[in-house]
Amino acid sequence: MNQFKKLLLLLMCFASFTAKAQPGSAQISILNFTVKQKLPADVSTWNSVPASVLLVAKYMGQGNIVGSKLVLQIKKGSAQVCGNDMQSATFLEAFQTRNFNANELTGVLTNCPILSPGSYTLCVQFFGEDRKEKSAEVCRPFTVEDEVQVLESFNPPQNINPSNGKIFKPEELKGPITFRWTPIVPRPKESVTYRLKVWQLMQGQNATQAMRTNPPIVTKDVDNITQAVVANIYTGPCRPPYLCDYVWNVQALDREGKPIGSNDCNSELWSFKVQNNIDIQIDSLKVGCCINGKQSIYLKIKNNLGTSVNIVAVKYKVNGVGASINLIPIAPPLTQLVAGNGTVVFTSSINCIDAANFLKFLVDAEDVADPDNKETEVKSDTLTCRCDACDEKNFSLTAPTPSQINFANNILSFSQPLTIGSVKPVKSIKAELVYFEMIPENDYCIPCNKDAATYGHFTNGTNSMEWNTVNSPQNFNITTPQMTPCCSAIFKWCIRYKIEFKDCTTCNKLVCYEKRKEGCDKVLDHK
Repeated sequence: MNQFKKLLLLLMCFASFTAKAQPGSAQISILNFTVKQKLPADVSTWNSVPASVLLVAKYMGQGNIVGSKLVLQIKKGSAQVCGNDMQSATFLEAFQTRNFNANELTGVLTNCPILSPGSYTLCVQFFGEDRKEKSAEVCRPFTVEDEVQVLESFNPPQNINPSNGKIFKPEELKGPITFRWTPIVPRPKESVTYRLKVWQLMQGQNATQAMRTNPPIVTKDVDNITQAVVANIYTGPCRPPYLCDYVWNVQALDREGKPIGSNDCNSELWSFKVQNNIDIQIDSLKVGCCINGKQSIYLKIKNNLGTSVNIVAVKYKVNGVGASINLIPIAPPLTQLVAGNGTVVFTSSINCIDAANFLKFLVDAEDVADPDNKETEVKSDTLTCRCDACDEKNFSLTAPTPSQINFANNILSFSQPLTIGSVKPVKSIKAELVYFEMIPENDYCIPCNKDAATYGHFTNGTNSMEWNTVNSPQNFNITTPQMTPCCSAIFKWCIRYKIEFKDCTTCNKLVCYEKRKEGCDKVLDHK
């Protein structure tokens, strides 16, 4: 009886230790899981339904979650209709916080049939590579309507291109323009005709007034495709009362030319226009990446007039809002004379602006023959530039396998040579112990009085070490759980080496290790 109590006590202690151990404590929190109340019967069309399904998940531990699987299932009552399971689910890339869009989620549901009308739930849950739950199961209800109801609730097309508010150069709008939109959902059984219309605004009109009052300058029908190409929308300077502003939309029609569904099945009205004051235009713009606190500016300005103009100012706005800022210094200096039909190139630089997503540039010019100012503006591309500091051409970190890893007194000890190659000087090197695991040979190897918080760290009591000596071996000592004597075990751990350069950029490399500690019997066998 006493032996049975001892065995039961050991099993309870091992369960407590497992619950506290680092690998088993990884949990994922489902921050947001939304499913549209009514969805089409064809699951493959969900990715074209606005806000059909969205999932946001976060790993609650340190670093990124690795070795996780996403299980997504459609259920009717308690019965599974379709989806994946632990066996068919694939491993996800490591993440800390991740947004799963409708396209990713419906990709898991490729085995789903056309759903019959009724009520369903969509359920999501994360599992680890050990098949243990990493999150709670979260389910959301939705309904599939019968065929009559679906016909009454088609989602109209959604405009894609040209983007809303796009500004074209005159020569661009004289050539072919491709209009694109999404198909209506759910997908009708019969053929769909998409009718594209474009209207030109007149002075004093807004978009809705132009659509209701003016005859369209473009009407084009296409069958079962979601794009149309139109040329020569802009044929010359816009003279009052006509503006160089346009609006467009798309309507879905059946084979009889009637709108599909209970509404008109029109997309929203989107606008585009020709670049303002086309007499002067920014023909080319380049904004460089942030280097040493500065961004280079290149502007090529074209004078479309037959007479000369003076460029009197070049200005910019951050994110297109606020007061205009003069571009200073600028070369060549202002005022600058530009001959009729001529061009001039200005170069400059500005201080990097962390809050800037884009810059909008404006040019003021005075017509020598006509003193009225001419102004043009153009928006730069995004200012987010890819950092290449860690590309192979600029950085390398070599961490060869240590020649010997020792284990004694519950400490793993080893010396790690590091060789760093970089075009930039190194400021510091940081080692972060991001993963630790011990796999004992059996349940009896773990004593009851071991606190999981006291192992799997450097002997300095933290998971971090930092130094500034480059290309020299670094000694590491890592604490391990206390073990029952003569037990075998496998230790696994990973260290992220983070290199910070003197310009404050950083590069890192993850290196993983493994050490097997032999038990007494196996040591004697070797002898």
